[in-house]
Amino acid sequence: MMNSEEKRKAAALIREVFEKTSEEYLHLRIDEPVEKAVASFEFDRHGEVTHETFTRVIADFVCHVYEQGLWGKQKITAAVASAEAVAILEEGYQASYDRGYYTAFLEALNPDLGLEYVLGQMAGHIIVVARARHVQWVCTSRMELSDWPRRCLIAEILLERWKGFLPQNVRGRPPAYFADHLPELIILGLSANRTVNKMFGTNADCWNF
Repeated sequence: MMNSEEKRKAAALIREVFEKTSEEYLHLRIDEPVEKAVASFEFDRHGEVTHETFTRVIADFVCHVYEQGLWGKQKITAAVASAEAVAILEEGYQASYDRGYYTAFLEALNPDLGLEYVLGQMAGHIIVVARARHVQWVCTSRMELSDWPRRCLIAEILLERWKGFLPQNVRGRPPAYFADHLPELIILGLSANRTVNKMFGTNADCWNF
């Protein structure tokens, strides 16, 4: 039987993790600052788009968003910003017919889309990456402070709470199996909980233990 005090401490830790990775928290601390930075970014919206101007604007955009929108107000050099902008487009830019940096450049040339559209897509990818890094950091930093028995107890609580919508190959394993993989289990549970809420139009608190 679970020790009630240990269960209380484990549940409090889980609750802290979920509160700091909730949709409301992520929107307030990541989405909104990035969106404000995007809105305040200035460039010539009516100027000719050449490869030179495209490269310069996307680098300036990354500099601005990283300095004004992300936690820590990251300052980066022009060279780093240029490389980061290309990486963002290579990893995160998706059109109906292709993806990547050169696809983004072609769409920036398209008068029906333009450079502003490309920057919007870049901002969306920045948010996705920042959210994922934050969730990973919260889960890892909190769980690393727990000893083995508490990590097993946390896994037991999570498996019991989420048994209705976790994959069978996850539900069938003992809690001790996940003691060293709690961040992955939590991220999986968060994703499943959000999927269920989206399907049924609910907003259930998955940290209500």
